[in-house]
Amino acid sequence: MKNFFWALALIVALFSCCETDFELNAPYKTIPVVYGLLDQSLDTQFVKINKSYLADVNNANFAPINDCTQFDYILAVLEEYNQNNVYLGSDTLQEMMVGNLEPGIFYEDSQKIYFLETSSNSFVDEHTYKLNVNVPDKELTFSAQTDLVNGAGLIFDFLSKITLQINGFRCADNDLATTDEYFDPRLDWKTTLNGKRYELVLRFSYAEHLLSGDTIQKFMEWDLGDQTSVNTDGGESMFKVVSGSSFFEMVQSRLSSYTLEDQIEKRTFDSKAIEFILTAGNENLNTYMQINEPVTSIVTERPIFTNVENGIGLFGSKFSRSLKSFMSNGTVLELCRGQITNEFKFCCDSAEQIIAISNLTGGVQVGCN
Repeated sequence: MKNFFWALALIVALFSCCETDFELNAPYKTIPVVYGLLDQSLDTQFVKINKSYLADVNNANFAPINDCTQFDYILAVLEEYNQNNVYLGSDTLQEMMVGNLEPGIFYEDSQKIYFLETSSNSFVDEHTYKLNVNVPDKELTFSAQTDLVNGAGLIFDFLSKITLQINGFRCADNDLATTDEYFDPRLDWKTTLNGKRYELVLRFSYAEHLLSGDTIQKFMEWDLGDQTSVNTDGGESMFKVVSGSSFFEMVQSRLSSYTLEDQIEKRTFDSKAIEFILTAGNENLNTYMQINEPVTSIVTERPIFTNVENGIGLFGSKFSRSLKSFMSNGTVLELCRGQITNEFKFCCDSAEQIIAISNLTGGVQVGCN
């Protein structure tokens, strides 16, 4: 009997050692994933609402399948509360499919998003807004809420506005015969209530005239960086110095590898070609961005930030304000005839500016033939 016991124990041990199958994944649980930023400077609010997915093989293989990441039907409602947390009303978000997506691991032909059309008086800066979502077939509910960035308090400095209005965007001199001299214009602004992170973008708009006779309106955006305020009370002074030489280098870098350059006859721009776009994000947005910034230390683990109850993601707010300007004579001259960007066929179609530049330079032409 003793020998039989040891033999049985050996057989069980052998079978146990040969058993290599085990479950890598825990039982699947639907986790909502939300990303939305309310912005009262826009006429439409967009919210992306997806679900998590789980596979027994490489998860990347399932990312391009829309059914894996999208809910079939949800009821999403945006509720408004005043300063005393009193409910004031709600609006229901609608769903739509959007296409023309950039290449990536997820489904590229179209994706489902949720939107709400709003007017200039749809939001009150001092109120709180709560997103409530119900998924009937999953018996699932989740929510998130946010304050608003105070749009009225986000203002460009008066002197910055007047300088652009009088001198235009001035980052180069008026004389190509001398060593290029670049200027570095400065833009100042004041922070606003509930704004924590501030991003400044320069947008340069232009038109491409093709040899075929077609004209395409285009723009390039230059991220000038962001800054974080010490608090969210507003009234703090901030500024950004724009490198004049870097502006032309930015234009060169965007167009130097353009594959259809041989089809371009000329590029023109109007009197409001330069636009500064200042965007303020609230504290939740700032925290989310800080956590997801590139790792610069040997510690690669990231904490998880979410303000979505019963889900993950971000529901925050931002506000954008813009300031448009013409380009100074020296900037136009440098763009059209300067050594950095002269190969890209920029020309000026403003008769007044063409004559002024010709008089300043002794006859240099920047007009379109």
